[in-house]
Amino acid sequence: MFNPNAIWQAILIVTQFIILLTFHEWGHAKSADMLGDSTARDQGRMSLNPAVHIDPIGTLFLPLIGSLLGGGFFGWAKPVPVNPYNLRSPRRDIMLIAAAGPFMNILLTFAIFIIIKILELTVNFEPYNSETHLAVYQFLRNSAFISVFLAVFNMLPLFPLDGFSVVNGLLPERASRQFSKLAPYGMPILMCLIFLPFLLPIPSPLRFLGIVSHVVFSFIGKIVGV
Repeated sequence: MFNPNAIWQAILIVTQFIILLTFHEWGHAKSADMLGDSTARDQGRMSLNPAVHIDPIGTLFLPLIGSLLGGGFFGWAKPVPVNPYNLRSPRRDIMLIAAAGPFMNILLTFAIFIIIKILELTVNFEPYNSETHLAVYQFLRNSAFISVFLAVFNMLPLFPLDGFSVVNGLLPERASRQFSKLAPYGMPILMCLIFLPFLLPIPSPLRFLGIVSHVVFSFIGKIVGV
């Protein structure tokens, strides 16, 4: 049976995930609108209201269960609709729209570290001064790391992740057509990467993403001076 503290921590993590995912999806919608496709804006998806992006299973149920079980979790939001026929250069613009989500998460990480730095400079913010300072510090740093991990994870070149569209847009046209044929295999490969380590005695390939995320996280922290 879950203790109240575990339930509270799971709710907190999922809340962080939802907020960061909202900015991620807004990045997709905003960039699509800037590139000539107003589909997301017309459907109310160019919004920082989390409710318009939430998928009950992918944004709430699976992340909450994964958090309660004490491990990582797999989740998603409702896909932002994009009509390529409204774009001036569809292959290039879809690449930019896809990259906008992870880019937004990196910007958020910078913003969170800047908030920590401002707190340190203005209110003598020290994590171990008090329980309140420690709780705020941990919340902000955890949010920054989750944001980085969202960016890194989504840059995997597997459909339907953003990295697939980014790689597809960078390839020469002939290679792009061949690469596009791999789209149907993206989700099965992703499911194997996530769930096989729970079924077989093998290390999780996604640990590498955690290492990359820590490197990026630390690098951004050093830039900001936190």
